[in-house]
Amino acid sequence: MASVFTRPGSLFYYAAFRLPTTDAQGNKGWKLVKQVTKVPIPQTLREQEKARQEALKVALEFEQNAFKQAGAGEDGSQRILAILREAADKAAQKRLTANLGRDFIRRLVEASTGETLPAEKTIAGWFGEWLKQKEGTTKPATQARYKASIKAILTHLGEEQAALPLDSLTIGKLREFRDKLNAEGRTAKTSNHYIKDVNSALLAAVAEGHITRSPADNLDDLPEEDSTSREPFTFAEVSKLLAKSPSEDWRGVILLGAFGGMRLGDAARITRGSIDTQDKVMRFLPQKTSRKKRAKEGEKAVITLPMHAELVRYFEGKDLPADLAAPVFPTLARVSIAGNNGLSARFTRIMEAAGVSRGQKREHVEGKAGRSAHSRSFHSLRHTFNSSMFNGGISQETRMKLVGHVDAKTNAGYTHAELTALRRAVDAVPSLQRKKAQ
Repeated sequence: MASVFTRPGSLFYYAAFRLPTTDAQGNKGWKLVKQVTKVPIPQTLREQEKARQEALKVALEFEQNAFKQAGAGEDGSQRILAILREAADKAAQKRLTANLGRDFIRRLVEASTGETLPAEKTIAGWFGEWLKQKEGTTKPATQARYKASIKAILTHLGEEQAALPLDSLTIGKLREFRDKLNAEGRTAKTSNHYIKDVNSALLAAVAEGHITRSPADNLDDLPEEDSTSREPFTFAEVSKLLAKSPSEDWRGVILLGAFGGMRLGDAARITRGSIDTQDKVMRFLPQKTSRKKRAKEGEKAVITLPMHAELVRYFEGKDLPADLAAPVFPTLARVSIAGNNGLSARFTRIMEAAGVSRGQKREHVEGKAGRSAHSRSFHSLRHTFNSSMFNGGISQETRMKLVGHVDAKTNAGYTHAELTALRRAVDAVPSLQRKKAQ
């Protein structure tokens, strides 16, 4: 690589570079060439740096011409050498930044292979692109969560860092982001969820070849002892909730939670086609797994739920719609879960009217992020259902089949004996009449 130097008493800069040589025996080596550049050495230090850069350009030309005369390589090799010289020049001036280094690599690849490397993704650029990709593949609620997580990480990084290449995002920055969320008042569970959303975007970047691995791969989750655990309702409390139900639709939704383990959204939006009153079975696709609803083309991930006696009694006494696609609870089916008048808030008001405790409360700390949270909500009915089966000696595997996620192939393969076992599991949940009799 060409360089410049001065000699004592000389008025000009000298160039120095090495040329490849081959002796008579075919042995290859290098020889040092020194040549005057004719660029004068200024008297003042202020002008010397400018003159030195001019002399270096002359030295690089000397080197390039000497290589050509020596027959060293084709045009591609000459371009590669020129790029390397330029990079070395920047490095010598301590001006070789990370971005310039990546640009030199791009130019070297193009000179070597003729291939053009794809444009490098910035952190903000990729996250924005990923969010657009998700618009057509995820539900609005999930999109909103992703947007909140991405906005949070970009705000934490700031504009300058967010404009850096994607591969500059480190595990340290992600750990700092997660710990800051937690320190601001969010629970460990919430803080971990932010990281999981960000990691989803990074794993997608790995899949598309923009980075080699996600920096979040080795980031451990925060322990979640500070999260509010859910407490089940007693059956006496379930009876109170049913008694204070403002409508028959709400009564049915609460029964599906307590005796079917269904989530609030699934219960409120269940359709007539999901209810088989003849075989006393319910088959439904949980909304939470709708993004994975096709295990294979034409198949859906569904849950098969034998009806508890309380559900059989309720649906046999209800005038069900003839249209299989119609909602069973039309007054609730189109109501959002969230919001001041959403299904969750309405259920809270039912609890208050019934005098049923909302359980332990994690208080919101003034001036910090996060929110107050109670340990009892509609989801507690799901815990009631699962806990009752556990107390009845039902195995975890069977309980998972009833409240978990089962693909269509597994569901279609249920034998009569398996359905009988599931029915026994559901029957292990006491009915309200039995509880009253006791």
